[in-house]
Amino acid sequence: MTIAVAIILAVICVFISIKTLLLFGVLLVISFLLKRNQLVVFFSLTLVAGGFFWFFDDQNHSQFQAGDIDGTVTLNDGIVIDGDAFRAQILYKGERFQLSYKIASEQEQQRFMKLNYGDELQVSGTLEMPEKNRNKDQFNYQEFLYRKQVHWLLKANAVKPLTEKSASWLHHLKNFRKSQLEKIDTGLDSQIAPYVASLIYGDRTTVETSVYESYQRLGVVHLLAISGLHVNLVISGFLLLFRRLGCQIEKTAIVMICLLPLYCLMTGANPPVVRAGIMTICLMIGRLSPIRVTSLQALCFSFIFVFLLNPYCVFEIGFQLSYAVSFAIILSGRKIMRKVSSNLLSSLYISLISTVSGIAIMSYHFYEFSIVGVFLNIIYVPLFTFILLPLSFLAIFFLNIVPVLLFIPTAIMKIAVSLSENLASALQNMPFTMWVTGRASPIVLAVLFLLTLYFFYSWEKTGKVCRYLLPIALCLVIGTVNITGKVSIIDIGQGDSILIQLPWNKGTYVIDVGGQMAFDKEKWAERKAPFSVGKNIVTPVLKSKGISKLDKLIVTHSDADHMEGLIDVGKSIQIKELIYAEGGETKSIMKKALQALPNVPAKAVLAGYSWAKGEATFQVISPTERGEGGNNDSIVIAAVLDKKRWLFTGDIEMETEQALLENPLIQADILKVGHHGSKTSTTPAFIDKVKPVISLISCGVDNRFGHPRIETLQTLEAANSAIYRTDQQGEIIYTFSKGFSFGLE
Repeated sequence: MTIAVAIILAVICVFISIKTLLLFGVLLVISFLLKRNQLVVFFSLTLVAGGFFWFFDDQNHSQFQAGDIDGTVTLNDGIVIDGDAFRAQILYKGERFQLSYKIASEQEQQRFMKLNYGDELQVSGTLEMPEKNRNKDQFNYQEFLYRKQVHWLLKANAVKPLTEKSASWLHHLKNFRKSQLEKIDTGLDSQIAPYVASLIYGDRTTVETSVYESYQRLGVVHLLAISGLHVNLVISGFLLLFRRLGCQIEKTAIVMICLLPLYCLMTGANPPVVRAGIMTICLMIGRLSPIRVTSLQALCFSFIFVFLLNPYCVFEIGFQLSYAVSFAIILSGRKIMRKVSSNLLSSLYISLISTVSGIAIMSYHFYEFSIVGVFLNIIYVPLFTFILLPLSFLAIFFLNIVPVLLFIPTAIMKIAVSLSENLASALQNMPFTMWVTGRASPIVLAVLFLLTLYFFYSWEKTGKVCRYLLPIALCLVIGTVNITGKVSIIDIGQGDSILIQLPWNKGTYVIDVGGQMAFDKEKWAERKAPFSVGKNIVTPVLKSKGISKLDKLIVTHSDADHMEGLIDVGKSIQIKELIYAEGGETKSIMKKALQALPNVPAKAVLAGYSWAKGEATFQVISPTERGEGGNNDSIVIAAVLDKKRWLFTGDIEMETEQALLENPLIQADILKVGHHGSKTSTTPAFIDKVKPVISLISCGVDNRFGHPRIETLQTLEAANSAIYRTDQQGEIIYTFSKGFSFGLE
């Protein structure tokens, strides 16, 4: 255990140097827990592990530069065909690229579906640098690919499959897995096929989005992945089978040791599977040799082995959760379980141990965790583990050997799956299923870590639970309190979304939620889970800041780039009041949103509507009459925030700007520039009246409209107004009493 912990801290020290002070605090705590001789070993191993990580990271660089590329590449991993999108990891001259290509026709899609790992492609395209996260605390795609030793995106404009193949044994194994997944998709009932693919091969891509989200809200989505428990059950099943066949235990163990690595690769080499596989191999070797191996030693060895193979694994969410939960169950679970006689209570305690040990990880990566999952795991774990998993193996066996008997597991699985999904659908609408924690600051995260250790220590000593959960809950609550107010221009690409947070959570408002135009596609080109600004950007940004409800959501006007994401946001975030301009509901996009969110109180407003919270005031100054939801019907808000005057202008153009010239409320220190910097807005006369010290422009990188236009920039520069743009600086964040910071800093 000492070695594994040392490696964790060494990696953190090397990779996150700015948090050294906190790490010294953690090291100090561990120092008190360890004896003197263990302390020497601990710090020595920390230095060795840190040096190894630094050496490994230093070798991770690219030999290529951005620009055009034309050559032959090999399909290496991650083939995805989703409608008209083709993605894969490829090899080119010994380096990995992430390939993306837009399929031109249904015939080309069919050709691509026949591709296998190891196949060669003639590709021409452009190498581009992967983007960093443009909004603070969001998923960093560049960092994600870097840890997979991928430095470039290859945006292909032409892809031609070649007849030559160069498949290695690993490619053959991947191709077998791919063929089995295709066979499951075509040969099994559509209701049960996603479950079989998930439980046997660790592939969740075919799970219906609504079903996946239901399980996620209930905190049981982890059961759709292959867990250590699944692996142990599979191994136990094979051991029992070999024993019934009269095989010797020693020979059986040797066979299992040889097969387990292949099984790990077949299931996608997910961290929980690899951990369970290596642990089992260690324990079996211990049985075959005079050296006794404990579960804790096996767990630590698996950690060290995986770290040596790929040090970046410690940053993977699955790896962190798997080892955190396993350490907690082995170290505390054994002591706690000794005092429990009831199987039901034992299951509840295991579920609680798993949840508490993973809270810090879940809150950091997902900004939330399920409250009801502690209790629902008691129902769903036996259902998935002892019913769906064995039936899935039976379905695979019959599918490949005796298809005529496939109806037996299919019929039983359909009943079990229907019960599972119906229960999840009914329970997901319960209040307080999820606790939105936001991304904890380094200090809060360190405190949460120490409180978790204290919780397990106290539970072991006293046997009491609830009183020691309170400090953890309090820490999570404190982490969501926004002490200083903020105004964030969220980078959603081409569109608008503005978040206003008043100090001490006294008010949380969003102006627009962004979106994109939906274009009709042929059936073959439709994607299973198309990108959504509301679901994939705005909602995660809000949750990362600890926001689970909005006091007001203002839709300035009924254009897609300002409100298409409303439905997705409304499904995940509680909206106390929806504000829109009178007449905006005449557009179909607003009608659809109002129908989809019947429980959200909505109010149509005109100029004169206002509200205030403490020193913060908001005044709607346009439109003055009912409109049709167009650009010039945008809600314009004059606000006072942090004793500064703000003007939020939606997409108003020169006609509305002209009508506002005589309104003294348009004078502002900070202006949200209208219509993304279009030349039809931000006239010299308007800017001369507003006199903005700072101008904020929300627009997409290299957008097809050419926003912001040069005329607009020249007008603002002539007024000596500082210009901040989301396309150049990412999310624009104004913190009360501190000033501006940016997502791409």
